[in-house]
Amino acid sequence: MTTDVPELHLAKSCRVGVETQVPIDADLGHLGHDQKLAGKLLKKRRDEMARRMRLLDPRQRLGGVPHEVIHTQMAVKQSAIDAEKAEDAFYAQSAVLQDQILQAVESMKATRARERQMEVVDYSLANLRKEQRREYELSDPDALKKYVLPDPDDPANPLGPSSMLKFSSQSQQSAEKKKQGQEELSTWLAAQVQEKKDRLAYEQEFDRIHDERAMLSAHVRAVCEDTEMQEQQDAKCEEAAENARLAKLVLEQRKAKKEADDAWKQRHIETVMNSERMNESVDSKVGFTGRLLKAEYKRLSLEQEQDVYNSNARQLINKLSTKQAQKEEEAAEASRINCSVAVLGALEEERVRQQQERRMRIIEENQRLAAAKREADKEERKEYLKYDP
Repeated sequence: MTTDVPELHLAKSCRVGVETQVPIDADLGHLGHDQKLAGKLLKKRRDEMARRMRLLDPRQRLGGVPHEVIHTQMAVKQSAIDAEKAEDAFYAQSAVLQDQILQAVESMKATRARERQMEVVDYSLANLRKEQRREYELSDPDALKKYVLPDPDDPANPLGPSSMLKFSSQSQQSAEKKKQGQEELSTWLAAQVQEKKDRLAYEQEFDRIHDERAMLSAHVRAVCEDTEMQEQQDAKCEEAAENARLAKLVLEQRKAKKEADDAWKQRHIETVMNSERMNESVDSKVGFTGRLLKAEYKRLSLEQEQDVYNSNARQLINKLSTKQAQKEEEAAEASRINCSVAVLGALEEERVRQQQERRMRIIEENQRLAAAKREADKEERKEYLKYDP
């Protein structure tokens, strides 16, 4: 008789830092109605217990998964790969078979279409020649050879008379009928000649009347043109006389205007020549308001001109002194900048030297720590590999 040992797992107790073992399904009694949920919770708890056991075992924690488990996983993965390859090979073989079947079907279709085309061609050659077509008469090359002239005496083909055809029955007419036809033809020709003479006489009479009227209209037109030309000559003479009168009037007006302009120019010349500004009797003229008159201003006086020269000289001296002061200030600023650059360079060199010293100390400390870590790792590995049953 065997007894089932309940699965136990660690659980926290009321005491701090102390754990106790309790059944894994102790708190799942109320889920008896839902076995699926209870089984899911049990599976998660078993997985968690297995994970904790791996963490508690230093060999599994540091060395990884056991080789048996890895071999099992590799076998399962290889079997899945082999099954996938077999399935791919099956699908490839099926595709090749389907391709062969489709090629055979297409070749059968092409053969059948070719056979139908050959049958159509054979039937056309046997039963559909060009002579049997309805439209062959429209393009028959022997149509003129087969054509028969129509006969007016043929009751099967009644046709009216035509002057463009010569019927074969005309040579078979009797002498009386032929004479009657010639008399009718002579009567028709005489009527046509008389009609032509009448038409010619009418046209000559019409041309004579037309010529008479054309001559009358030409005479009337010539009289009208002579009258119009005389009127144009009279109008042109009157226009020339009026133009001569206007030209004389314009000439008199221009002469009077020129005389007035000459008199005004003479007065202006006299005024300008006698003015104080042109004679330059004074340098500048002052008006009643005490201000200079711009129209009468000529030049500066000697005192004003000397004052201008003195002002220019003072401005030039001030400008030169300002430039000299700027040069001295720039030289002092350059010396201060050089001094500052030298001080900053010395400070930068000192900072670099201190950084190098600090880096060397850090490297030495890191090397010492690395040596100490290598020794500690070596001791820990020895302790781990030491087998103490």
